[in-house]
Amino acid sequence: MDLSYFKEEKGFMHDLRALPMFMRSSLDLFLASVGINVLSLALPIVLMQVYDRIVPTHATSTLLWLVIGFVCALMLESVLRICRSTITNWMSARFEHSVAHACVSRWLNCVLEDFERDGAGVHLDRIRAVNSLRTFYAGQAFQLMLDLPFALLFLAVIWFLGGWQVVVYISGAACVFMVIIGFIRERYGENRLKQKTMADRRYNFLVEALGGIHTIKAITLEESMLRRHERLEAEAVKSDYDVIFIGNLPVSLGNMFSQLILFGVLFVGGSLAIQGHMTLGSLAACTLLSGRFFQPFRSLASFWVRHADVQIAKSQIRDIVELREESDPGAPCLPAEIDGRIEVEGISFQYDEGTQKIADDLTLKIEPNEMICLHTHGSRGTTTLLNLIYGLYPLSEGKVLIDGIDLSQICHNDFKGRIEYVGQQGTLFNGTVFDNLTLFNPAHRDAAIDAAGLLQLDDVLSELPLGYETQVGNRLYEFFSTGIIQRICLARALTIRPRILLLDKVNDAMDSDSEQLFFWLLEKLKGQCTIVMATGSPKILEMADTIYTLTDGKLVEMEADQCF
Repeated sequence: MDLSYFKEEKGFMHDLRALPMFMRSSLDLFLASVGINVLSLALPIVLMQVYDRIVPTHATSTLLWLVIGFVCALMLESVLRICRSTITNWMSARFEHSVAHACVSRWLNCVLEDFERDGAGVHLDRIRAVNSLRTFYAGQAFQLMLDLPFALLFLAVIWFLGGWQVVVYISGAACVFMVIIGFIRERYGENRLKQKTMADRRYNFLVEALGGIHTIKAITLEESMLRRHERLEAEAVKSDYDVIFIGNLPVSLGNMFSQLILFGVLFVGGSLAIQGHMTLGSLAACTLLSGRFFQPFRSLASFWVRHADVQIAKSQIRDIVELREESDPGAPCLPAEIDGRIEVEGISFQYDEGTQKIADDLTLKIEPNEMICLHTHGSRGTTTLLNLIYGLYPLSEGKVLIDGIDLSQICHNDFKGRIEYVGQQGTLFNGTVFDNLTLFNPAHRDAAIDAAGLLQLDDVLSELPLGYETQVGNRLYEFFSTGIIQRICLARALTIRPRILLLDKVNDAMDSDSEQLFFWLLEKLKGQCTIVMATGSPKILEMADTIYTLTDGKLVEMEADQCF
């Protein structure tokens, strides 16, 4: 789904006019709404006929046929309501699926620098906003937009049956009601923004407290944190109370105005009936029709007031839309087979204006199957440089070429089999060990088992009851040492047999056994693929064909004996 609609802030009426854009089956819903509203005239008409004609003439057979006709109309109306509700629910689910998928797609394709400006909790809070948008754009709000024009139909029937006096009274009451709702809407919007701010503060506090629970206990901060939470909770509860109170006012006022309209119709219509200008049947019909006329206005009032929630949800989706895409998803991918040549031509990069440049007109050329090491001791920005070579950050100047192909001109969604990156801290996804090795693609099973064998994972996993089918992820893999986790991540990278391998201080988190195995693996891989590694390990530096240190945004070549 295209999220461009949410880029600009739009008002309530603009959102109402835009609803058909999100509803592909709007014609079906419109026809169902026409049928429902027309059939809803059956009861007032039957009631009028009973009072005015059937009771005075004792027409029992006519009454029977009227009842049969009314039951048929009622059943048909019920069927149409069920169909409309089914269509609306289906479109609502489709809307949520498409918007949520588009948001996650934007996350996965965005520039890493933009994504890391906010924590994971903030991003999860934004995706929850889709539920509020679903309720408005694909839920009852669309039914309201379809039902609202039929209020004129009921008003016309009331005019025909009761005269202009009844119409003037009902219309005036509805207008006064909407004016009052306008003032409530403004107050609700202010309080809703305040509530959102308080909720964010409370949520951030809880994330901070739970994430640092060990530190809190270690320095005995429990009482201080509890007092702080108590103050935040008190302010949040006060804000919640104000929002709930004001949010319920449209319902309470709607009930009151419904009674006032009913009483007014009885008073005005009764006066006309006494004067002989209206029959009792017409009065009864006008009483029912006045309720049907006012019902869409009550729904409109609730949606208008709670549109402030939609505005907040749209602002959260807008934050996702404004994330820059790292590459055009429609751009061509790297060729299936590459030699592994890397050329870095005059690149520059800094995180923020005024800060020191990580790379300043930096140039580097790496031949296929060459092993290059970036000496981390005394260097700053080696991790960032690897990320720049991998295309994770946008360059201020210059370009990175893979086999002569500019990375900025290709799609970054499919580097598998060409370039693999392994970071300092390995991450396992929720699933089995086998799922992590194959990245949930069973077609890579044999290659994954071979890669796992190279890193001697068979011996480790054979001690577990489920072996490769052991569940990991969601912090359930903490029984694995960091060395084992790194070995799994390395095996995952080698499963596709990459031509370029980017390694960022991989052995720093390894135990001695895993590190010795990693040294052996590097010796095997050297000359088989292009390796660029940031490391401070003397043994790995001795293996390198060329060693560089990153100083003041420039790469300076050095000899192995200069590193120690």
